[in-house]
Amino acid sequence: MFDHVFSKIAELDIDQSYAYIKDTLEAPMAAENLFSELYEKINEVLKNPYKRALVQDKYLASLGIRSINVKNYHLYYTIDEKQNLINFIRFLHQLRDRITILKGSIDEII
Repeated sequence: MFDHVFSKIAELDIDQSYAYIKDTLEAPMAAENLFSELYEKINEVLKNPYKRALVQDKYLASLGIRSINVKNYHLYYTIDEKQNLINFIRFLHQLRDRITILKGSIDEII
């Protein structure tokens, strides 16, 4: 199994998503359910990171970016074979312009 790290921006994405659902939407159970599934998906990726295809955007795919769906969110990651490491780089809601956001944060995440 691979080891893993989260980029600082992915940690921020996760924290903000949790706070928004729990506090703004006043849905603490929904927040807990989302993050329970998030941790299940993280474990799935760690066991078999190649199961998910590269993203469809050619530029992002050239950087080795893959994603896994977590309810209404996408968790983006790369695989570092040399270090046997999964880098979780962003956690974005499906209604956001995910490709533009990813491209705009490449310097921070890769």
